[in-house]
Amino acid sequence: MTDCPVLIYTLFGSGEEARQVVKTLIEEKLIACANQFAASSSQYMWKGEFCEEREYPVLLKTTKMARQAAMERLKTLHSYDQPAILCWTAELSDPDYAKWLSQQIAR
Repeated sequence: MTDCPVLIYTLFGSGEEARQVVKTLIEEKLIACANQFAASSSQYMWKGEFCEEREYPVLLKTTKMARQAAMERLKTLHSYDQPAILCWTAELSDPDYAKWLSQQIAR
């Protein structure tokens, strides 16, 4: 059965942390794969102060059925107190890719 693809976006404080978390999520079959992007500059307010940091964006790919477990596990593995974990459904996806993705996560 093919499940609907879901994308989860987050940022990490280091490329190494991003790699380790992605590896764990793949090994635990909570995501099928991920894209780690080049470091970027992030600006935000935290505890009343303006911050500007170098962060490492990652796009995780999972399924609708696995998304909640993937998001919860990501939050426990993440080093940030309050990580940005943003999720959306990719309803318009290539059927062959969606099938492959579902097979990677199937238990």
